[in-house]
Amino acid sequence: MRDVVVIGGGPAGSTVAKRLAEQGRDVVMLEEHAEIGQPVHCTGLLGTEAFDEFDLPRSLILAEAGVARFWGATGQSVPLRSDRVNATVIDRAALDRHLAARAVTAGVDLRCDVRVDQVTVSADRVVVSGRGLAQPIDARAAVLACGASYRFHRSLGLGLPEVFLQSAQVESPFPAHPEIEVQFGREVAPSGFAWMVPFRRGDEAFARIGLMSETRSAERFAAFIASIGRRAGIDPATIPAPRRKMLPLGPVQRSYGDRVLAVGDAAGLVKPTTGGGIYYGMLSGVFAAEALGEALVKDRLDARALRCYEGRWRRRLGQEIRVGLAFRSIAARLSDESIDELIDLARGEAIATLIARTASFNWHRKAAIALLGHASVRRIVFRSWARGVGAF
Repeated sequence: MRDVVVIGGGPAGSTVAKRLAEQGRDVVMLEEHAEIGQPVHCTGLLGTEAFDEFDLPRSLILAEAGVARFWGATGQSVPLRSDRVNATVIDRAALDRHLAARAVTAGVDLRCDVRVDQVTVSADRVVVSGRGLAQPIDARAAVLACGASYRFHRSLGLGLPEVFLQSAQVESPFPAHPEIEVQFGREVAPSGFAWMVPFRRGDEAFARIGLMSETRSAERFAAFIASIGRRAGIDPATIPAPRRKMLPLGPVQRSYGDRVLAVGDAAGLVKPTTGGGIYYGMLSGVFAAEALGEALVKDRLDARALRCYEGRWRRRLGQEIRVGLAFRSIAARLSDESIDELIDLARGEAIATLIARTASFNWHRKAAIALLGHASVRRIVFRSWARGVGAF
């Protein structure tokens, strides 16, 4: 019997697998796709602090994420920069390969092209079966690191994330552009936003273009591509079709169960404001490895023994997630007129200074509280509510 089976070979799965293997545990990691890191469905933005925290090579960096220009529905825009927002555009596929290779070096048994169909928990083991396995794998515990896929959650008593949006994204050659662009508007991406993140691969300019919205992500993505294509002077037909998926924006009801933990997107651990999940995913992998390591030593793997995992990630991330969800609830209901008012307000020195002082790429709570505490921002939000759009 194996000690732990990890389902999914992304950053969260590789992090927990490597750390458990370094503890001397017998770990097998099952990746659904034939190749680690493919296909990519991620904007690939990562705060610079993560490179030291997780000992990542700087060779993963494709570009520095400097100025971001925010657009309203009627064409108003404002560029924003903060020296505290130290972020990079990374090669996401290379990150996944790097982390998986480190896990293998630590002793993890990596198996690709394995689609898990069933996870069964009994009193003394977890049994995992699926396509690509010659026979089921018996393990003392399992980690769900399968991204935004929740087909096992109900049967394991974990529940589903609180909030979902649809997302669509593509990476494509694109004319060189000096800044990230973010566009809001109820027709552009209701309850979400659209983005264009420029970078280079060698001498060639690229962009990751995407959006997240409540509904009709494919149709809205096509309209966004047409809009930015006109501004960039390119034919939108040259942009490939996007990859689409559901994006969790809040935690699952419970991230632990008997002999099972969920990490990263599988636990709904992403930034509620942006949907970014790399950093939270790797952090949750660290916490999961700590909790499982202790439980394996004691041979106590029931839900009561493993609930300390949720306590650990909540102590680090809980306030960020709660404030982020509240901020999202307010922002998602603003009218286009109110969004334009906020963009106009952001041109002033007061808001620019507030953002520069409080913004952080990985930690959004402080900036969100500061913005909602600003009198002019509050007036705009309350006027939106009074108009009947409803900010609350």
